[in-house]
Amino acid sequence: MDTRYLEYILVLAETGNMTRASEKLFISQPTLSQFLAKQEQEIGSPLFQRINGVYTLTPVGHLYAEYARKVLSLTNMLEKDVQRLSTTSRISIGTSTSRAIQMITSILIDFRKYYPRVEITLSNDNLQVMRNAINKGTVDIAFVTTDSLESHKAESLELKKEEVVFAVPSTHPYCQSLSSKKKHSLTSAQLIKNFGSTPFILQLKGSCIRYLVDAFWGKDFTPLLACSTSHAQSIWDMVASNIGVGFIPTGYAPPAPQITYFSLEPKLYRIHAVLFRKDLITEAPHKYLVDLAVNYAKENWKNF
Repeated sequence: MDTRYLEYILVLAETGNMTRASEKLFISQPTLSQFLAKQEQEIGSPLFQRINGVYTLTPVGHLYAEYARKVLSLTNMLEKDVQRLSTTSRISIGTSTSRAIQMITSILIDFRKYYPRVEITLSNDNLQVMRNAINKGTVDIAFVTTDSLESHKAESLELKKEEVVFAVPSTHPYCQSLSSKKKHSLTSAQLIKNFGSTPFILQLKGSCIRYLVDAFWGKDFTPLLACSTSHAQSIWDMVASNIGVGFIPTGYAPPAPQITYFSLEPKLYRIHAVLFRKDLITEAPHKYLVDLAVNYAKENWKNF
């Protein structure tokens, strides 16, 4: 869309000088002078006052300049939106948790409104698989929960930290000996001493929380496994049913009389984060997707 003639008036108003304006616009001074005379003739009123070679906008000129800026701004927006709607591309997204899938499902509604021609491919697996996919370049962006971002410092963005607590049936003898009015915590030695012979319900190998838990109690302890699962809600249900003990992120640990929660010393946190493929050239659709994720985390993950 040709809007350069509007720029002629704005640049002349900015510089106040015909010679400087023509140089800045890369046109000849006669061309600029002829255009100005034609515009003033069409409008029927002077756009500039000329005093000693200095060009100053008249009241009509100020009005012209105001509308010129609006037209240029709208034209710029139109060109961007046309480019956005004309762009066909693909973004490969990976997730490692059900919470990330919920987030993606929600933000894709807004994303599709703004980028209807961008194709999304979505895959879900554990943290280790997603890390490998990012490293190999088979996934562009991964929304994961991880134990650490050390190996992805330059290609990651933290969204939220969430504490992981130890959940125990309240009928367990150790829980019966505690004051119900206090918050309770356990070191790894205390946990092994008091719950070492109790069946554990643990996350599957390769998951974020399993990495945290294995590091927490070290290599010298081998838990008695009642069940392994990737679903935090299933772990909560089994602990509540007195099947065993387990580790649960606080987002899945509502107050319940049948379960006693323990913070761990040192505390364990899983990190909700975005991982990026190393050679990914982030374009507008990628940035908009991540912005939506950041806003979603702020609005919906306040209670972690």
